Amino acid sequence: MASNGGSLGWALLTGREADLEPPSAWWRGPVWVKTVLFGSALAVLLGLTYGSWARYLGGSSLPLVFFLLLLQITPPLLAVPFPLTAVRVAAAGMVGAMIATLFPADYQPFGRTLSGWPLQVHVLPYLPVLAMTLARTKPGQGRGISIVAVVLATAVGVVQLPRAGTKSLVWSLIVVTVTIVAGYGMQQRRRALEQADAAERTTVEERSKRAALQERALVARELHDIIGHHLSLIALRTDSARYRVPDVSEAAAEEFRALGVAAREALDEARRLVGVLRDADAEPEHEPQPGLAEVPSLIDGCRASGIEIRAEISGGDGVPAMIALAAYRILQEALSNAARHNPGSTVDVEVRREPDGLTILVENGPPTRPAAPGAGDGTGLAGIAERVTLIGGSYETGPRADGGFRVAVTLELPGESGV
Repeated sequence: MASNGGSLGWALLTGREADLEPPSAWWRGPVWVKTVLFGSALAVLLGLTYGSWARYLGGSSLPLVFFLLLLQITPPLLAVPFPLTAVRVAAAGMVGAMIATLFPADYQPFGRTLSGWPLQVHVLPYLPVLAMTLARTKPGQGRGISIVAVVLATAVGVVQLPRAGTKSLVWSLIVVTVTIVAGYGMQQRRRALEQADAAERTTVEERSKRAALQERALVARELHDIIGHHLSLIALRTDSARYRVPDVSEAAAEEFRALGVAAREALDEARRLVGVLRDADAEPEHEPQPGLAEVPSLIDGCRASGIEIRAEISGGDGVPAMIALAAYRILQEALSNAARHNPGSTVDVEVRREPDGLTILVENGPPTRPAAPGAGDGTGLAGIAERVTLIGGSYETGPRADGGFRVAVTLELPGESGV
């Protein structure tokens, strides 16, 4: 479509509004201010144009004056929703105005030296319409519109030659050239901004995907450490059962051997899965994984960094290591989130064991000082959702009405999930 968009026929007849780019959201202020400014500018132009045409054509030509005013005001009103239509109406308005200048009244209050004023004022609102339309064209589409504008500008200058000489022709061409250059300049700026926005969106998406993959790999490695430990114990205990338990029958011994084989196969599969997810350059983690027993130390460390925390931890005994690790990581991220986005606020932490699982609640009030620029990228909350999904349970994160933030998580416990 862009290759055929530069013809005169496309500009005047066959072009569609859908062929152009969408309008730019250039206005950042209140809508009513834009409306007042736009209406005021139109009112001033209409007043000047009406006075000029009424004096130039005479009082008996009022219907023609109002028709010319209609042709003048319509293009600016159509410039945003129907730019091609606005350009066509503007072209018709310029042709009509040029024809009208050929029939001046017998008596002209302005005198012959100022007889060109009606035409010069009349075309003023067409200039921003031309620039705004060219700004929305795709590559190659603006040629026909530019040709029409140059031809009409030349005609305006020629019509005024008897009254103003070649100076009017030169200025008409200069003004329309500047307008066309401005339109193409806005087009290039628009395209550059769109490319920059697209590149930024791509960067953000890639960063989010990378962070999500890293978080998933971390969770998988942590699960492997826990599951691998227990599977290794199962394999060891089944292999040694015949020696530790007296009077083991051959059938029971064979069953123990089968269980050991299954445990080792499951352990190998877990290791292969983590090998795929783990970064080839990353060093394996061998440190003991934290749990609920380390939560007081986590809270003390946050307090030492200046965060005011009110904590209530209860019922953490007997929680499986995998769930305790997830609870620790969730608390760690929730506290980090509060420190990054709501600095200076008081944080309430509650961990309790309930009939339906382990409940974790972290709430903080509104910040008392501005957050640091670029504080966090939002992937921590995605990590919380990932952990809850892998383990089972429910979560709720979001801002509070007072400007604070709330993280509420319930992790299912074996035998307490209702199954």
